Amino acid sequence: MVAATEDPRLHRALELLGGSIDPEIEQSFSSLEERILAQALEDVERAEWRLREIQRLVGERDGVLA
Repeated sequence: MVAATEDPRLHRALELLGGSIDPEIEQSFSSLEERILAQALEDVERAEWRLREIQRLVGERDGVLA
C-alpha cells in the first residue's frame, strides 16, 4: 500500500486505484503523481485485454468470430 498523502486530490486518486500501486511502478517513478498515472494506465491496459478476451470468448460461444 502507498503511504497516505495530505493532498485530497492525490488521496482520492489513490482510492480510485484501490489504494495500491504495483511495486515495479513504485520503483520506476519518482513522484507520487507519476506513479498514480502509470498505475492507472496499467489498469486500463489490463481492462482492455480482459475485454478483448471476453469478447473473443463470447463470440466463439455464439459462433461469431470477434
